[in-house]
Amino acid sequence: MERVLGDQRIEIIIAGAGPAGMSTALFLAKKGIGSTLIEKDTFPREKICGDGLSGWVISMLRRINPDLVTRLQTLPGQLPSYGVRFFAPNMKSVSLPYRNAKFPDDPPGHIIKRIDFDNLLMEEVARQPLIKVIQGVTLARVEHNQDEVIVTDTTGNLRLSAKMLVMASGASGKLNATAKIEKRDPKHQATGIRQYFEGVTGVHEGNFVDFYFLDEFLPGYLWVFPLPGGGANVGAGIRTDILKKRKLTLKQVMEQALINNPHLAERFKNARPVSGISAWNLPLGSKKIPLSGDHYLLTGDAASLIDPFTGEGVGNAMWSGFAAAEHIEKAITANRFDAAFNKQYDRYIYKKLWKELRNSTWIQRLINFPRLFNWVMNKITANDDLQKSLILMIDNLEERKKLTKISFYIRLLGRK
Repeated sequence: MERVLGDQRIEIIIAGAGPAGMSTALFLAKKGIGSTLIEKDTFPREKICGDGLSGWVISMLRRINPDLVTRLQTLPGQLPSYGVRFFAPNMKSVSLPYRNAKFPDDPPGHIIKRIDFDNLLMEEVARQPLIKVIQGVTLARVEHNQDEVIVTDTTGNLRLSAKMLVMASGASGKLNATAKIEKRDPKHQATGIRQYFEGVTGVHEGNFVDFYFLDEFLPGYLWVFPLPGGGANVGAGIRTDILKKRKLTLKQVMEQALINNPHLAERFKNARPVSGISAWNLPLGSKKIPLSGDHYLLTGDAASLIDPFTGEGVGNAMWSGFAAAEHIEKAITANRFDAAFNKQYDRYIYKKLWKELRNSTWIQRLINFPRLFNWVMNKITANDDLQKSLILMIDNLEERKKLTKISFYIRLLGRK
């Protein structure tokens, strides 16, 4: 069906061309279902992020098109990453390599600026004749009637109707407000900042991503993710309610940590910033929220699916796009787009993701106790078996659940 601007009926509209929105469009196209993807910016465009891609992201790329993984690996702006390092408040650290049993010859993770990663996805979108892309248009209003949803842009010149609207437009914005999406509780939201540096030293030979759980950031952390050419994505995140309660300025706290923490000061003594500091909000998946309504579904950040412990959101965003496409296919078959039918989508999302999000929420609360965190890290760094167990926890949800059980810490008491 040909789609043109104006007062034109369109079956599926996707608001926002981030990983969630583009994944939705791509998975729909694989099913032979057309969609119109509307993005407020024009590609290539900047996106604030930590720039780390987990194995979950790589697996989603393979679901879309295995060739996407090959194309990612050949991009000059990407860096293969083989693990993670955690630094406790007492600066005890543990290095945990990623596992990639299914594809042992491929890097298990990557670090790449979002401007490059999102552009990779947009190039794949452009290859699909079933996806119509409208860039440089900001949707500002959602209206509902019995049979469809209608969206209008900020100028009022674009007005489109559809059977289903996929909200992939992030955590905030005028469109979210008119769609009456639940307002975020600061207890379930984090504030993050990011700055690019060059000349940072102390990078792990496997390009491990570094998380520093310093007293001043708990229950958040400071991160250092290496980039090609000796660059680094450096940032920090902390729960928004705690930031407000402590009356902290996150920028100042991060700058002071890079100067006053001896370990970080050594790594940054010859480093210099090559960008300003950018800030953004991260809607955490620590609380279940409604993910659908009459003629609409929420995906990605709009659905508050960011991991409360790691802050990783791209993998969950892409999977929510897959889930949205699965549900839309069912909705078209049943000719049902109402809120009652769409509740199936909520259940599908939380059946897959809620256990992990709940466990990560528990771990986030645990690390708010520096003395306990230091004690656990002391035990882990002194015991190879515990380190192997943590490596399993990165990929295995059942293993990770052990961190939420008192019995795990009782056993630690007996470890030497």
